[in-house]
Amino acid sequence: MSVVTELSAARVPVCVTGTGEWVYLAQGSGWSSLTDSAPIFLVTVLQRGAAFHSELRSRLVAVGLSPALADTFPVDSSVRLGLTWPTEVWQQAALDWLEREGGGEACLPELETLVHTGATQRIRHAARRLGRAA
Repeated sequence: MSVVTELSAARVPVCVTGTGEWVYLAQGSGWSSLTDSAPIFLVTVLQRGAAFHSELRSRLVAVGLSPALADTFPVDSSVRLGLTWPTEVWQQAALDWLEREGGGEACLPELETLVHTGATQRIRHAARRLGRAA
């Protein structure tokens, strides 16, 4: 198993198993599933924005894996973390991601909550607009 990418400022190693499961190296406990646990550092994917998938595809090719595996990365967990994060930066990053990439229908509960609890009026309005569009 080769490290495909590193996430967050802590540079957490992320790999994909032979069965196509995305895993990360958890401190003290070995490899853990990104899908099962949705670790908090996963929100940092949102910082990379539109470049994330192309960077991930390039890294997959560099380690000898199919670039199609990039489409199976659990980005939805990153978006959900951002939408539920108690700060404007991550909420806005998640909304920007949904506006650019789509997928708001999968985050309807989080968007509905954000309509009422968003850090700013801009965020609350964007959440309402995305929720209606979904």
